[in-house]
Amino acid sequence: KDSKSTRCLFCTDGLALVRELMGQGKHQILVLDEVHEWNINIETLVAWVKHHLALGADFKVVLMSATIEAKKLAKFFGDAPVIEVPGRIFPVEDKTPTGRNNAEEAIALLRKGHNVLVFEAGKKEIAETTELITRSGVSAEIVPLHGELESSEQARAFRHFPIPKCVVSTNVAQTSVTIDDIDAVVDGGMERRVEVSDGVEGLYLKAISLADSKQRKGRAGRCKAGVYVDMCPATDRSDFPVAEILRSRLDQTVLRLAEAGFDMEELDFFHQPEKAEIHEAKRALKALGCMDDKGQVTAIGNKVARLPLSVQFARMVVEAYRLGVVDDVLTIAAILEQGEITARPKSQYETAKWRKLVVTEDSSDLMAQLLVWKAAESMSKDKMVENGIFVKAIFQAREKRRHLSEALRGKVRDFRSSGNRENILKAVCAGMVDHLYKYSYGFWVNGDDTSRQLARESVVVRGEWIVGLPFDLQITTRRGQMMLRLVRMVTKVDPMWLADIAPQLVKIEEGADPYFDPTLDSVVSTRRVHFNGTQIREESVPVPNHPEATSVFASWLAGQMTVRR
Repeated sequence: KDSKSTRCLFCTDGLALVRELMGQGKHQILVLDEVHEWNINIETLVAWVKHHLALGADFKVVLMSATIEAKKLAKFFGDAPVIEVPGRIFPVEDKTPTGRNNAEEAIALLRKGHNVLVFEAGKKEIAETTELITRSGVSAEIVPLHGELESSEQARAFRHFPIPKCVVSTNVAQTSVTIDDIDAVVDGGMERRVEVSDGVEGLYLKAISLADSKQRKGRAGRCKAGVYVDMCPATDRSDFPVAEILRSRLDQTVLRLAEAGFDMEELDFFHQPEKAEIHEAKRALKALGCMDDKGQVTAIGNKVARLPLSVQFARMVVEAYRLGVVDDVLTIAAILEQGEITARPKSQYETAKWRKLVVTEDSSDLMAQLLVWKAAESMSKDKMVENGIFVKAIFQAREKRRHLSEALRGKVRDFRSSGNRENILKAVCAGMVDHLYKYSYGFWVNGDDTSRQLARESVVVRGEWIVGLPFDLQITTRRGQMMLRLVRMVTKVDPMWLADIAPQLVKIEEGADPYFDPTLDSVVSTRRVHFNGTQIREESVPVPNHPEATSVFASWLAGQMTVRR
């Protein structure tokens, strides 16, 4: 809440960024906390602040964090003063690993009466470790903790038990929550993190930084002296985690800054992204129709920038308004921003329960998600679980949709949707102009010639053309690390839809391979339509005034005379 009488405003870094860019940040002191997270909002705020201070802005800035590159950051701001406040924590002993894996270390600590927190990379590793600890027969309460669990299931991690407790968690327990009775940490030292490589989002298994390790270690000394066991297999680890701006898409940041009148290339960032990444973001924005060739924000770009969504999905909503399908596409955009609202089966051999809700849908994963959404509207939480619906995800998607609706209120007159399937899919295509794939020999190929396969959960039965979101998934097999090149949230399309939506990406090749057709009494040539570097149509068309018409007809006529002889 904010008013003329506000003396101190608390807000998220995202809202703070919007206020600054829109010129609403009227303050004497700007405090940025948790700077060590270095998400894109904080990164952009720091660059924005530095720029304005250099221009003589009259306000003070305080950057705060428990683990930060203080000297380097102070130098970035022209040798700004550093204030160090010692933390209060109980001593934590570094213990040399003796077990073969995380489970064995946890079992040994549990037998000594410790309450143990085990850090694992993901849900699969959590399941394997909890199974090993359970099979050992140790007397302990074993509790998994990760983002896909319901809040009631997550709450078990904070309960106190008469026997030792073992919480096996992802990095959600590193900073987001504090479990007050933990006095031992077994750190697997690995995490699954999202990174963008060559414009494609992927989920990679990588070692955590030494700063992250320090934070995890601190979990063991909150309430009493503790023990920390570092099981990280990597020998070469970075001092600090890779900043989000160096591993994420930059299109939204480029667009927001451009709308505020700034070229991202002109700002000085603490973690400076490569110019090539900024250029790629600008190219993507031009492809979406959000920027023109001069780098100016278009009318479409202005609307996209004001939506609390990724640029691709916001572009879908803008197109939906033009096509009269806002209500349906708002839901699809919220689901895309959140992730699937369907739960994955525990085993690859099980059939997902939610598929019985979409038995008639075999052409679009997004339409399947929409069917599940509509079915869930009349279900209780228990009924959702019974039908394979990811309850937590659907509630979060509903919240995102509510925020979207609020952002559109006053800007969009009609929220209703005609329900026209083709128009819904055309609106989806508006945000996926870079992701058109053609089927070829068992794989799906984009203009970059990368071969991909459908994600396992897809309902789509093979067609010729699809749009979808490329995604790289690094997995561990018996043979070692392996990368799956996937395309998810797939929809069969007519490629000419994209040509209509984004004509700036269409190139037409006329007049190829001319020949004379006596039945038409005309020279005929091949017309090829290319969209974003991919040929989407080839057809023969009469071209009476073709530049080579005279020579082509003469060649045909000479051939006819030869045949008669």
